[in-house]
Amino acid sequence: MSDHIIIYLIVALNTSCQLMLIWRQKFPAGTRNRYSLCAVGIPLFLMLSMRLLIAGGMIHGRVADQSQLEHFVTTVTSMLLVAGPWFVTVAAVVNKRRQRTIAHMLAAG
Repeated sequence: MSDHIIIYLIVALNTSCQLMLIWRQKFPAGTRNRYSLCAVGIPLFLMLSMRLLIAGGMIHGRVADQSQLEHFVTTVTSMLLVAGPWFVTVAAVVNKRRQRTIAHMLAAG
């Protein structure tokens, strides 16, 4: 199997796990879809942008041929491929807790 396919498989499995965690949260209508769209959209945008940068010749496809700046961009993008859906899930959980706290404060006060 090609390395690209394995990377895409790992990103897809990570994203699907994060989507399951997001869908377990009880949100008002539309909010769950917004978080899900962000969790899927971040990796898709990053993969597409890196593919376009490589196809356009702005970044070398092989890591050994990359300059320091190109390597830094590749490293940050790789981290965000995995961490992007995690950030969205954390934001969803924090938002849910914040809403619950506000509801309790309004009910008590």
